[in-house]
Amino acid sequence: MQLQDAFSIPKIFIGLDIHKKSWTVSIQTDLFFHKTYSMPSNAEDLYLYVERTFPDHAVDLVYEAGCCGFSVARYFLNLGWNVLVVNPSDVKRGDKERYQKTDALDSKNLSNQLKSGVLRGVFIPTEEYEQFTTLARHRTQVTKKLRQTKSHIKSMLLFHGIKVPEEFDNSNWSKAFIAWLEDIKFSSSCGDLALQGKIRMFKFIKSEYLEIANQMRAYCRKNNKKDYNLLKSIPGIGGYLASVILAECGDLRRFNNEG
Repeated sequence: MQLQDAFSIPKIFIGLDIHKKSWTVSIQTDLFFHKTYSMPSNAEDLYLYVERTFPDHAVDLVYEAGCCGFSVARYFLNLGWNVLVVNPSDVKRGDKERYQKTDALDSKNLSNQLKSGVLRGVFIPTEEYEQFTTLARHRTQVTKKLRQTKSHIKSMLLFHGIKVPEEFDNSNWSKAFIAWLEDIKFSSSCGDLALQGKIRMFKFIKSEYLEIANQMRAYCRKNNKKDYNLLKSIPGIGGYLASVILAECGDLRRFNNEG
């Protein structure tokens, strides 16, 4: 009897095309297509509409992963809805969607494929885990800025005909090399000021680069101690790399195999 009740529950299928300020929503039931419409990007408004229009329906919802992250998915999951977040490249598109691309067509296509059961969702992280990943990716951005700053300093020296001593001409910037940079004098105060500014920027970015790595290691020692230590026990994996693996992959036990 309980099995019959489960199958008798009516369902709706919602495809969302999400943007910063607006959502395009396509809704259909087991029996008919309801409508496609635009609304402000407010999850509560959609929830209230569904509760008012489709009471006692089970809800399946899907949207493509993108700049808006997973906060929408977590909101609706907490309501008991079934939610998929899909990789845009995994969504099949016909000629109409490819050559007449609109938000309405995209949301309707998502709703149709959700109903047919052909979509496969990506992992939806917890809020805490997602923010840890954000910290790791901030470190990646800082690393790029550090490389850029180093490149700018060496480019300035090359442009003004200042040769870097052979012992310092490598990617490892030692304290001795920084001291050598700080002792360089240009024929004009403007050159001195420009180089000093670049050195100050380098030092600031380098301190941020080191501090974030310390923060990530400390977070893992406190919150993921067992997995953190297991990863560190693998030859070639240190504390920072272990923390990055945990930040990007989360709980490795959720993978069925090493592929």
